[in-house]
Amino acid sequence: MPFPYVLTLVRYSEIGTKGDNRSFFEELLARNIMAKLNEFGIEAKIDIEQTRLIIESEVDISPILSTVFGISSFSVAERVNTNPEKIEEKISSIRIKGTFRVSVNRRYKEFPYNSQDYSSKLGEIILNNNPEAKVDLHHYDVNIGVDIGRDYTYIYTKSQEGPGGIPVRTQGRGVVLISGGIDSPVAAYMMLKRGMEISLIHYFQSSRLLEKVFRNKELLEKFSPYPIEIKIMDHRKLLGPTVLKLRERGEEKWTCIFCKRIMYEEAQKYAEEIGAKAIVTGENLGQVASQTLDNLNTIEEKIKIPVFRPLIGFDKIEIERMSEKIGAFDIFLSIPSSCDCYFLPPRPRTRSKIEDLKIIENDMWSEN
Repeated sequence: MPFPYVLTLVRYSEIGTKGDNRSFFEELLARNIMAKLNEFGIEAKIDIEQTRLIIESEVDISPILSTVFGISSFSVAERVNTNPEKIEEKISSIRIKGTFRVSVNRRYKEFPYNSQDYSSKLGEIILNNNPEAKVDLHHYDVNIGVDIGRDYTYIYTKSQEGPGGIPVRTQGRGVVLISGGIDSPVAAYMMLKRGMEISLIHYFQSSRLLEKVFRNKELLEKFSPYPIEIKIMDHRKLLGPTVLKLRERGEEKWTCIFCKRIMYEEAQKYAEEIGAKAIVTGENLGQVASQTLDNLNTIEEKIKIPVFRPLIGFDKIEIERMSEKIGAFDIFLSIPSSCDCYFLPPRPRTRSKIEDLKIIENDMWSEN
């Protein structure tokens, strides 16, 4: 790495609980970070060091690290050898006005001081060199972090939160039914956070919705170390023959249920093509007619792989807040919205039984 460089200390929490699998999660997190840095053309070196990732990069990479799942927090830091004399020499050079505290994390348990005693010792050094400074453990202007590893110690004054979760690709791949609304991009974000790599499937209804879908795809790629694939299918062509038969039989109220069943079946076919193991939707219990408990049960009756609904227990306000946090709400508002479904019946069925659906289904296609 050419000098000068920026050194960043990366922490993770959940990965640290993975026991014998921890090295797998650590290595994948390092690869994901490097993939994002390569996307921006940033040269860097990453080392794994006692439950930490140490990144040497040519520029400050904080904005990128704030989008990589698996990171709990990170700090731009300075490094010294793990030697009390070297650490104290560096602490002596710090200049502070106002209140401060020292937080020591002793990862290297053979270090001759415990964390609390060494925090006090370093605090005294800072006070001796900064007459205008005061210690305040609760209402401080600056927190001086000292992270003590076996070979190196990292000293920093600021920490930033990461997005948490676990690294993408640790949990396989899923197919997300994506729309131009706020629910499906939030659901996709949540599954990325749980380590799932995602591909998208969209059922085309209008150009304005398609524009939102591609903007949602771009948004989600901000949080994915890898490009996200998308499959576009024609909603009218896919559903049209079924709707005509329902109308012929006076069963148009079943349209939304048959529509969702077809969407799920096509998502399952796509999953089989790409080796995905689950379907992900933005469905939320009771939000619309097709999302009642009875109808959800009927809709997924033919599906052989898991269907994940991460928003199932959220209310609309909670989903909107999450969408605002990740940027999906602005996309939703960017283009005037209305229901673009050509087949929406005036009174969709809110309760269904699989037995009743089978009777209608057999009647519809018996002539063939």
